[in-house]
Amino acid sequence: MSNLSPLDGPPLNGGVPRRDILRWGAAGLALLGAGAAGCTSAVEREARSKGATAGTGGGRLVVAQATDIIPKTVVNQSAQNATWRRQVFNSLIRLDRKTHEVLPELATAWETSDGGRVTTLTLRESVTWHSGRPFTPDDVRFSVEFQRDMQPPFAFAWLLKQLSEVKAVDTRTVRLAFDEPVNNLFDALSLMIMLDRESAQDLMTGTKVIGTGPFTFAEYRQGTSLRLDRNAKYWESGRPALDSVLVRVITKPEARMSALRSGQVHLATGVGPMELKQVESDQKFTVTPYDTYSSGVYLGCNVNAGPLKDKRVRQAIHYALDRRRIAEEIYRGKATPNATPWSATSPAHNRRLADHYARDLPRAVNMLKEAGAAGAELILESAQPVSKSAEIVEFNLREAGLQPRLRVLNATQQQERIESRTFEGMWMGQHGYNNLSPTNLLYSAMPYRTTQNLFNFASDRYETLAQAALRATGEAERRAAYDAVTEFILDEAFCCDLVHATSTAVTTGVSHWDYTVWDDVLLGNSTVV
Repeated sequence: MSNLSPLDGPPLNGGVPRRDILRWGAAGLALLGAGAAGCTSAVEREARSKGATAGTGGGRLVVAQATDIIPKTVVNQSAQNATWRRQVFNSLIRLDRKTHEVLPELATAWETSDGGRVTTLTLRESVTWHSGRPFTPDDVRFSVEFQRDMQPPFAFAWLLKQLSEVKAVDTRTVRLAFDEPVNNLFDALSLMIMLDRESAQDLMTGTKVIGTGPFTFAEYRQGTSLRLDRNAKYWESGRPALDSVLVRVITKPEARMSALRSGQVHLATGVGPMELKQVESDQKFTVTPYDTYSSGVYLGCNVNAGPLKDKRVRQAIHYALDRRRIAEEIYRGKATPNATPWSATSPAHNRRLADHYARDLPRAVNMLKEAGAAGAELILESAQPVSKSAEIVEFNLREAGLQPRLRVLNATQQQERIESRTFEGMWMGQHGYNNLSPTNLLYSAMPYRTTQNLFNFASDRYETLAQAALRATGEAERRAAYDAVTEFILDEAFCCDLVHATSTAVTTGVSHWDYTVWDDVLLGNSTVV
């Protein structure tokens, strides 16, 4: 059971309260040594090439992230929870990041039958919840049904709603049966965490957090930190190696880099290109660009808001944007201009369509005049991590003759807007779900999903095209279906991407860390030196 306390004491230098500084000092956090060590993952192979040595067991690993955690959204992919969700919770399976091969976790074996309609999973023995209760097939059934029906919705709820049966066959076997064949069930199972049926409702409020993972949810101090303690009864023998993990919320990028350089932090996630300049030439640090390519920066338009009701205005906005400048100035060339939602590694990626909204300012100006929207005042809201890109967008829109007003929302405001889908005009944020099955994005990514997306766009044609992409078989049919739905998205312009980037982490003195295909950090095998 977690021990939660409110934010107490004003934060210092980017969200670090004075009491935390004293507590960390008293805990005797060691100054960090050189480089990360090598093991078996791509991350560790990179570290090995630098000649680092592994640390010993025990100790505390300190992680820094830019925003507070949000327990009620932990079932989905999110940067806010990526540092801790897979420390506390397990999934039934996981996917190899490069090959997408299905690998065991709480399930050790699986079999698909009846033409893809039935999947039978064999569960790992001797797994217990942090409360001490045994993990059973009934917990799988509960987790599936809870995440199928929960609010805010689980990203793959649309897939789970197609289940005709979730049955505990015996004490170690679960059967999932669908009315129709499905081809992306393992994508869903790799994201879906197992939830304790005795505390799942409390998880939604953050008052009790119980999983089966290598660490327990020990103390959450809102807006400041989260402490995770070693699960002494973890099912993987000898793991975790660490005694604890401390996740620190440090909102200012310069403060995160300062904490990393001074040895107060071992691992910083979501490090931007500008901050990388401070550490990338120092051999003490290992810079790890994630190889999942799962981050798209997008701009969407509330189709019920004033001039944005007219798709000509939305199209003009996207023709006005200088995607290449964002890629070069904000991401220092480490992002790719792309108007479509598909990353370059996606089966749906089409280079021609990715360039559809290559900048054409005269065209944008003329389209706005034809639509009677020249000089229109529009609200542009932005998430904090993409606020620098939003400043370029604001400038571009002024060049086109519009009068935008930029507002940068904090994490709480952003979550409220997302849940209520009440953006006043335009909104800039980041999405995932673009690096596995393309239909995941059409039904799971909130900016783009066919129903109840962030921008109030609804169309029978969109749903028809998405269904065609979902059911397409054979390479030629799938290619045609993906292009058709992409062309529709670009034409309606309710949401289009700007650039595609990859998340980056910086470590010092850390070995054996990894991350999932969903960009969740894995620390069950980690050590610090």
